[in-house]
Amino acid sequence: MNEPLLSVRDLRVVFKMATGEIEALHGVDFDFEPGSTVALVGESGSGKSVTAASILGLLPYPQASHPGGSILFEGEELLGADEKTLRSVRGGRIGMIFQDGLLFPHLKVAGNIRFGAAPDKDLTGLIETLELSNLLERYPSELSAGQTQRVALARTLAAEPKMVLLDEPLASLDVTGRSRARELIAAALAENLSGALIVTHDPVDAFALAQRVVVMENGHITQFDSPAAIQSRPQSRWVADLMGWNIFRGVGRGASVVTPNGTEITTTGLESDGEVAVMINPASVALFPERPVGSPRNSWLCQVRGVQLLGGVARVSLSGPLNIYADITSGAAAELGLNEGTEIWVTVKATEVHIESQPGGE
Repeated sequence: MNEPLLSVRDLRVVFKMATGEIEALHGVDFDFEPGSTVALVGESGSGKSVTAASILGLLPYPQASHPGGSILFEGEELLGADEKTLRSVRGGRIGMIFQDGLLFPHLKVAGNIRFGAAPDKDLTGLIETLELSNLLERYPSELSAGQTQRVALARTLAAEPKMVLLDEPLASLDVTGRSRARELIAAALAENLSGALIVTHDPVDAFALAQRVVVMENGHITQFDSPAAIQSRPQSRWVADLMGWNIFRGVGRGASVVTPNGTEITTTGLESDGEVAVMINPASVALFPERPVGSPRNSWLCQVRGVQLLGGVARVSLSGPLNIYADITSGAAAELGLNEGTEIWVTVKATEVHIESQPGGE
Protein backbone atom coordinates (compact mmCIF):
# COMPACT_ATOMS: atom_id res chain seq x y z
CA MET A 1 0.00 0.00 0.00
CA ASN A 2 1.30 3.45 -0.91
CA GLU A 3 2.37 5.89 1.78
CA PRO A 4 -0.32 8.60 2.12
CA LEU A 5 0.57 11.87 0.44
CA LEU A 6 -1.19 13.80 3.19
CA SER A 7 -2.23 12.55 6.63
CA VAL A 8 -4.34 14.54 9.08
CA ARG A 9 -4.50 12.88 12.46
CA ASP A 10 -6.81 13.86 15.36
CA LEU A 11 -6.55 17.54 14.42
CA ARG A 12 -8.02 19.97 16.95
CA VAL A 13 -8.17 23.73 16.49
CA VAL A 14 -9.19 26.22 19.18
CA PHE A 15 -9.79 29.92 18.52
CA LYS A 16 -9.02 32.20 21.43
CA MET A 17 -11.60 34.98 21.55
CA ALA A 18 -12.17 37.83 23.95
CA THR A 19 -15.26 36.01 25.19
CA GLY A 20 -13.50 32.68 25.60
CA GLU A 21 -12.30 29.74 23.53
CA ILE A 22 -14.15 28.19 20.59
CA GLU A 23 -13.18 24.72 19.40
CA ALA A 24 -13.45 24.76 15.61
CA LEU A 25 -12.16 21.24 14.88
CA HIS A 26 -12.84 18.24 17.09
CA GLY A 27 -10.36 15.53 16.17
CA VAL A 28 -10.39 15.61 12.35
CA ASP A 29 -8.73 12.50 10.92
CA PHE A 30 -8.21 11.56 7.26
CA ASP A 31 -5.57 10.90 4.61
CA PHE A 32 -5.35 10.23 0.90
CA GLU A 33 -3.05 8.45 -1.46
CA PRO A 34 -0.80 9.94 -4.14
CA GLY A 35 -2.66 10.50 -7.38
CA SER A 36 -6.08 10.94 -5.79
CA THR A 37 -8.38 13.94 -5.56
CA VAL A 38 -10.20 14.48 -2.27
CA ALA A 39 -12.94 17.03 -1.60
CA LEU A 40 -13.72 18.68 1.72
CA VAL A 41 -17.43 19.53 1.60
CA GLY A 42 -19.61 21.20 4.21
CA GLU A 43 -21.65 24.25 5.10
CA SER A 44 -20.14 27.55 6.24
CA GLY A 45 -18.73 27.02 9.71
CA SER A 46 -18.37 23.26 9.26
CA GLY A 47 -14.57 23.38 9.65
CA LYS A 48 -13.49 22.67 6.08
CA SER A 49 -11.74 26.03 5.62
CA VAL A 50 -10.07 25.77 9.03
CA THR A 51 -8.77 22.33 8.05
CA ALA A 52 -7.37 23.71 4.79
CA ALA A 53 -5.83 26.69 6.58
CA SER A 54 -4.17 24.33 9.06
CA ILE A 55 -2.61 22.34 6.22
CA LEU A 56 -1.28 25.52 4.63
CA GLY A 57 -0.17 27.12 7.90
CA LEU A 58 -2.42 30.13 7.41
CA LEU A 59 -4.25 30.26 10.75
CA PRO A 60 -3.93 33.62 12.54
CA TYR A 61 -1.60 32.83 15.41
CA PRO A 62 -1.86 33.40 18.34
CA GLN A 63 -5.64 33.77 17.91
CA ALA A 64 -5.81 30.12 16.88
CA SER A 65 -3.96 27.15 18.32
CA HIS A 66 -3.65 23.41 17.72
CA PRO A 67 -3.97 21.74 21.12
CA GLY A 68 -3.85 18.29 19.52
CA GLY A 69 -3.24 16.31 16.38
CA SER A 70 -0.73 16.22 13.57
CA ILE A 71 -0.45 16.91 9.84
CA LEU A 72 2.06 14.91 7.79
CA PHE A 73 2.95 15.65 4.18
CA GLU A 74 5.06 12.90 2.59
CA GLY A 75 5.96 11.86 6.12
CA GLU A 76 7.09 15.35 7.24
CA GLU A 77 5.36 16.96 10.20
CA LEU A 78 3.78 20.32 9.36
CA LEU A 79 2.31 21.35 12.70
CA GLY A 80 4.98 22.94 14.82
CA ALA A 81 7.52 22.83 12.01
CA ASP A 82 10.08 25.59 11.74
CA GLU A 83 9.73 28.26 9.06
CA LYS A 84 12.35 26.65 6.80
CA THR A 85 10.41 23.37 6.75
CA LEU A 86 7.15 25.17 6.10
CA ARG A 87 8.63 27.00 3.11
CA SER A 88 10.09 23.77 1.76
CA VAL A 89 7.01 21.61 2.22
CA ARG A 90 4.19 24.05 1.69
CA GLY A 91 5.84 26.55 -0.62
CA GLY A 92 7.55 24.09 -2.90
CA ARG A 93 5.29 21.05 -2.91
CA ILE A 94 1.76 22.28 -2.10
CA GLY A 95 0.16 24.72 -4.53
CA MET A 96 -2.80 26.93 -3.57
CA ILE A 97 -5.53 28.32 -5.80
CA PHE A 98 -7.84 30.88 -4.23
CA GLN A 99 -11.37 31.76 -5.34
CA ASP A 100 -10.38 34.88 -7.28
CA GLY A 101 -7.28 33.32 -8.88
CA LEU A 102 -4.89 36.09 -7.73
CA LEU A 103 -3.21 36.43 -11.13
CA PHE A 104 -0.44 38.97 -11.68
CA PRO A 105 -2.25 41.89 -13.35
CA HIS A 106 0.86 43.18 -15.18
CA LEU A 107 1.56 39.83 -16.87
CA LYS A 108 -0.30 38.38 -19.80
CA VAL A 109 -1.80 34.91 -19.50
CA ALA A 110 1.35 33.36 -20.99
CA GLY A 111 3.52 35.11 -18.41
CA ASN A 112 1.25 34.10 -15.55
CA ILE A 113 1.34 30.45 -16.58
CA ARG A 114 5.12 30.47 -17.09
CA PHE A 115 5.75 32.11 -13.67
CA GLY A 116 7.32 29.52 -11.34
CA ALA A 117 7.73 26.85 -14.03
CA ALA A 118 11.09 25.41 -14.94
CA PRO A 119 12.60 27.40 -17.88
CA ASP A 120 12.68 24.37 -20.17
CA LYS A 121 9.31 22.90 -19.18
CA ASP A 122 6.96 22.28 -22.12
CA LEU A 123 3.56 23.67 -21.10
CA THR A 124 1.80 23.03 -24.41
CA GLY A 125 -0.17 20.02 -23.18
CA LEU A 126 -1.31 21.77 -20.01
CA ILE A 127 -2.39 24.88 -21.93
CA GLU A 128 -4.34 22.79 -24.44
CA THR A 129 -6.00 20.66 -21.74
CA LEU A 130 -7.33 23.80 -20.04
CA GLU A 131 -8.28 25.37 -23.41
CA LEU A 132 -6.11 28.46 -22.90
CA SER A 133 -4.30 28.57 -26.27
CA ASN A 134 -6.35 31.49 -27.60
CA LEU A 135 -5.98 33.50 -24.35
CA LEU A 136 -2.19 33.66 -24.02
CA GLU A 137 -1.88 37.30 -25.13
CA ARG A 138 -4.66 38.60 -22.91
CA TYR A 139 -4.22 40.34 -19.56
CA PRO A 140 -6.11 39.12 -16.45
CA SER A 141 -8.48 42.11 -16.66
CA GLU A 142 -9.68 40.76 -20.00
CA LEU A 143 -10.64 37.33 -18.67
CA SER A 144 -13.94 35.92 -17.44
CA ALA A 145 -14.19 34.32 -13.98
CA GLY A 146 -13.94 30.85 -15.47
CA GLN A 147 -10.93 31.75 -17.61
CA THR A 148 -9.22 33.30 -14.59
CA GLN A 149 -9.62 30.11 -12.58
CA ARG A 150 -8.23 27.99 -15.41
CA VAL A 151 -5.19 30.26 -15.80
CA ALA A 152 -4.60 30.14 -12.04
CA LEU A 153 -4.76 26.35 -12.13
CA ALA A 154 -2.37 26.23 -15.10
CA ARG A 155 0.11 28.51 -13.32
CA THR A 156 0.02 26.34 -10.21
CA LEU A 157 0.34 23.04 -12.08
CA ALA A 158 3.18 24.41 -14.24
CA ALA A 159 5.31 24.66 -11.08
CA GLU A 160 4.83 20.90 -10.58
CA PRO A 161 3.66 20.74 -6.97
CA LYS A 162 3.01 17.34 -5.41
CA MET A 163 -0.44 18.52 -4.35
CA VAL A 164 -2.70 21.48 -5.02
CA LEU A 165 -5.40 22.89 -2.77
CA LEU A 166 -8.35 24.54 -4.53
CA ASP A 167 -10.60 26.85 -2.50
CA GLU A 168 -14.15 26.92 -3.96
CA PRO A 169 -12.74 26.71 -7.51
CA LEU A 170 -16.12 27.12 -9.25
CA ALA A 171 -17.94 29.44 -6.85
CA SER A 172 -17.65 32.49 -9.11
CA LEU A 173 -18.88 30.71 -12.26
CA ASP A 174 -22.43 30.74 -13.55
CA VAL A 175 -24.40 27.51 -14.03
CA THR A 176 -23.60 27.36 -17.75
CA GLY A 177 -19.85 27.55 -17.23
CA ARG A 178 -19.57 25.22 -14.24
CA SER A 179 -20.12 21.94 -16.06
CA ARG A 180 -17.43 22.57 -18.69
CA ALA A 181 -15.05 23.98 -16.07
CA ARG A 182 -15.42 20.79 -14.01
CA GLU A 183 -14.47 18.69 -17.04
CA LEU A 184 -11.38 20.80 -17.79
CA ILE A 185 -10.20 20.94 -14.17
CA ALA A 186 -10.69 17.19 -13.73
CA ALA A 187 -8.68 16.49 -16.91
CA ALA A 188 -5.85 18.81 -15.85
CA LEU A 189 -5.62 17.29 -12.37
CA ALA A 190 -5.59 13.75 -13.78
CA GLU A 191 -2.81 14.53 -16.25
CA ASN A 192 -0.52 16.76 -14.21
CA LEU A 193 -0.79 16.19 -10.48
CA SER A 194 -0.04 13.69 -7.73
CA GLY A 195 -2.93 14.81 -5.56
CA ALA A 196 -5.52 17.55 -5.03
CA LEU A 197 -7.61 18.75 -2.10
CA ILE A 198 -10.75 20.68 -3.08
CA VAL A 199 -12.61 22.80 -0.52
CA THR A 200 -16.24 23.43 -1.46
CA HIS A 201 -19.74 23.84 -0.11
CA ASP A 202 -21.22 22.42 -3.33
CA PRO A 203 -21.63 18.62 -3.33
CA VAL A 204 -22.01 18.62 -7.13
CA ASP A 205 -18.50 20.05 -7.51
CA ALA A 206 -17.16 17.63 -4.89
CA PHE A 207 -18.70 14.56 -6.46
CA ALA A 208 -17.76 15.54 -10.00
CA LEU A 209 -14.10 16.24 -9.24
CA ALA A 210 -13.12 13.92 -6.39
CA GLN A 211 -12.62 10.19 -5.97
CA ARG A 212 -13.15 10.53 -2.21
CA VAL A 213 -15.23 13.05 -0.27
CA VAL A 214 -14.76 14.23 3.31
CA VAL A 215 -18.07 15.51 4.72
CA MET A 216 -17.63 17.97 7.57
CA GLU A 217 -20.28 19.14 10.02
CA ASN A 218 -19.71 21.28 13.11
CA GLY A 219 -15.98 20.59 13.21
CA HIS A 220 -16.36 16.82 12.84
CA ILE A 221 -15.99 14.44 9.90
CA THR A 222 -19.34 12.69 9.56
CA GLN A 223 -18.48 10.69 6.43
CA PHE A 224 -15.39 9.91 4.34
CA ASP A 225 -16.12 7.73 1.35
CA SER A 226 -16.54 7.58 -2.40
CA PRO A 227 -19.24 9.80 -3.96
CA ALA A 228 -21.26 6.71 -4.90
CA ALA A 229 -21.21 5.36 -1.32
CA ILE A 230 -22.24 8.72 0.13
CA GLN A 231 -25.07 9.08 -2.37
CA SER A 232 -26.34 5.56 -1.75
CA ARG A 233 -26.11 5.68 2.04
CA PRO A 234 -25.59 9.10 3.68
CA GLN A 235 -24.62 8.95 7.34
CA SER A 236 -26.30 12.14 8.54
CA ARG A 237 -29.50 14.09 7.96
CA TRP A 238 -27.60 16.99 6.40
CA VAL A 239 -25.96 14.73 3.83
CA ALA A 240 -29.25 12.97 3.10
CA ASP A 241 -30.87 16.33 2.52
CA LEU A 242 -28.08 17.27 0.10
CA MET A 243 -28.62 14.03 -1.80
CA GLY A 244 -32.34 14.70 -2.18
CA TRP A 245 -33.37 11.89 0.15
CA ASN A 246 -36.75 11.77 1.88
CA ILE A 247 -36.44 12.88 5.49
CA PHE A 248 -39.15 12.58 8.14
CA ARG A 249 -39.22 13.36 11.83
CA GLY A 250 -40.79 10.92 14.24
CA VAL A 251 -40.64 9.05 17.52
CA GLY A 252 -39.04 5.63 17.63
CA ARG A 253 -40.97 2.83 19.28
CA GLY A 254 -39.28 -0.55 19.04
CA ALA A 255 -39.14 -1.47 15.37
CA SER A 256 -41.27 1.45 14.17
CA VAL A 257 -41.18 5.21 13.87
CA VAL A 258 -44.39 7.20 14.26
CA THR A 259 -44.56 10.56 12.46
CA PRO A 260 -46.42 13.59 13.88
CA ASN A 261 -49.54 12.76 11.79
CA GLY A 262 -49.62 9.21 13.15
CA THR A 263 -48.13 7.42 10.12
CA GLU A 264 -46.11 4.38 11.13
CA ILE A 265 -42.85 3.53 9.32
CA THR A 266 -41.48 0.06 9.96
CA THR A 267 -37.72 -0.39 10.31
CA THR A 268 -35.45 -3.34 10.96
CA GLY A 269 -35.10 -2.18 14.57
CA LEU A 270 -33.95 0.86 16.53
CA GLU A 271 -31.04 1.23 18.92
CA SER A 272 -33.20 3.31 21.25
CA ASP A 273 -36.59 4.95 21.47
CA GLY A 274 -37.11 8.70 21.28
CA GLU A 275 -36.97 11.38 18.62
CA VAL A 276 -35.35 10.30 15.37
CA ALA A 277 -35.00 11.28 11.73
CA VAL A 278 -36.04 8.75 9.10
CA MET A 279 -34.08 8.84 5.82
CA ILE A 280 -35.28 7.03 2.68
CA ASN A 281 -33.53 7.01 -0.69
CA PRO A 282 -36.02 8.00 -3.43
CA ALA A 283 -34.58 5.16 -5.52
CA SER A 284 -35.79 2.72 -2.84
CA VAL A 285 -39.42 3.87 -3.13
CA ALA A 286 -41.49 1.51 -5.29
CA LEU A 287 -44.79 2.41 -6.99
CA PHE A 288 -47.67 0.07 -7.84
CA PRO A 289 -51.00 0.75 -9.60
CA GLU A 290 -52.77 -1.66 -7.21
CA ARG A 291 -52.24 -2.57 -3.58
CA PRO A 292 -49.22 -4.91 -3.43
CA VAL A 293 -49.80 -8.57 -2.69
CA GLY A 294 -49.22 -9.38 0.95
CA SER A 295 -49.83 -5.76 2.01
CA PRO A 296 -46.30 -4.89 3.21
CA ARG A 297 -46.40 -2.71 6.32
CA ASN A 298 -44.64 0.22 4.65
CA SER A 299 -47.37 0.64 2.06
CA TRP A 300 -49.46 3.76 1.58
CA LEU A 301 -52.01 4.97 -0.98
CA CYS A 302 -50.80 8.35 -2.27
CA GLN A 303 -51.56 10.85 -5.02
CA VAL A 304 -49.11 12.11 -7.63
CA ARG A 305 -48.32 15.81 -7.25
CA GLY A 306 -45.95 16.00 -10.20
CA VAL A 307 -43.35 14.20 -12.31
CA GLN A 308 -39.97 15.70 -13.21
CA LEU A 309 -37.84 14.03 -15.85
CA LEU A 310 -34.07 14.07 -15.17
CA GLY A 311 -32.42 12.21 -18.02
CA GLY A 312 -33.62 8.63 -17.81
CA VAL A 313 -34.98 9.10 -14.28
CA ALA A 314 -38.43 10.35 -13.33
CA ARG A 315 -38.69 11.96 -9.90
CA VAL A 316 -42.28 11.51 -8.75
CA SER A 317 -43.63 13.81 -6.02
CA LEU A 318 -46.36 12.18 -3.95
CA SER A 319 -48.71 13.27 -1.18
CA GLY A 320 -50.62 11.13 1.28
CA PRO A 321 -49.85 9.69 4.71
CA LEU A 322 -46.27 10.69 3.81
CA ASN A 323 -45.23 13.41 1.37
CA ILE A 324 -42.52 11.42 -0.37
CA TYR A 325 -40.38 11.36 -3.51
CA ALA A 326 -39.78 8.30 -5.68
CA ASP A 327 -37.11 7.96 -8.38
CA ILE A 328 -38.12 5.49 -11.09
CA THR A 329 -37.15 5.07 -14.73
CA SER A 330 -38.87 7.32 -17.25
CA GLY A 331 -40.10 4.15 -18.97
CA ALA A 332 -41.74 2.91 -15.77
CA ALA A 333 -43.38 6.31 -15.25
CA ALA A 334 -44.85 6.15 -18.74
CA GLU A 335 -46.15 2.61 -18.19
CA LEU A 336 -47.83 3.65 -14.93
CA GLY A 337 -49.46 6.62 -16.69
CA LEU A 338 -48.54 9.02 -13.91
CA ASN A 339 -50.25 12.40 -14.00
CA GLU A 340 -51.14 14.96 -11.37
CA GLY A 341 -53.83 13.44 -9.15
CA THR A 342 -53.14 9.81 -10.13
CA GLU A 343 -53.61 7.46 -7.16
CA ILE A 344 -50.70 5.07 -6.70
CA TRP A 345 -49.51 2.66 -4.02
CA VAL A 346 -46.14 3.48 -2.45
CA THR A 347 -44.00 0.87 -0.71
CA VAL A 348 -40.63 0.93 1.05
CA LYS A 349 -38.80 -2.10 2.43
CA ALA A 350 -37.94 -1.94 6.12
CA THR A 351 -34.30 -2.59 5.21
CA GLU A 352 -34.28 0.64 3.16
CA VAL A 353 -35.37 2.80 6.12
CA HIS A 354 -32.35 4.50 7.68
CA ILE A 355 -32.50 6.11 11.10
CA GLU A 356 -30.55 8.97 12.70
CA SER A 357 -31.19 9.11 16.41
CA GLN A 358 -30.14 12.74 16.88
CA PRO A 359 -31.55 14.61 13.87
CA GLY A 360 -29.47 17.60 12.91
CA GLY A 361 -28.49 18.38 16.49
CA GLU A 362 -31.67 20.40 16.88
